[in-house]
Amino acid sequence: MDGGFAIILLVALTLSIGFSLLQHRVYTRAAERLKDAYLGRKNLFLVSGRGRGVLRGAIVLLVIDAGSKQVVAAEAMIGSTVLARFRPRPELLGASASAAERAADRKLRDAVKAAVEQYRIVRTGVAGKPALR
Repeated sequence: MDGGFAIILLVALTLSIGFSLLQHRVYTRAAERLKDAYLGRKNLFLVSGRGRGVLRGAIVLLVIDAGSKQVVAAEAMIGSTVLARFRPRPELLGASASAAERAADRKLRDAVKAAVEQYRIVRTGVAGKPALR
């Protein structure tokens, strides 16, 4: 047995780690961009959700106004590779309760449902009590 197989495994592991870090950086930059755009405005919540799949998935970032329960900004990353990027999703703007119904992609719909659920938990707390501020 030669060391060729071990080298291939090491290269694959290194590439996997590098691509994971790159995707994390893309997510962090998109979240920071949305946070900075709405900084200083009261009653806004930045939440995220994920729709997982075997080969592809979706991640969504929503800015929800607590007073009107409207999605005021939405960006999503849909795809299966590290080359996927966050893009504005104007079809998700509007009432947060029906945002998932406006998503065309199944994985995006799952991600929006998860984000709206995260918003609900943050607003009401897990046991129905107000969340700590």
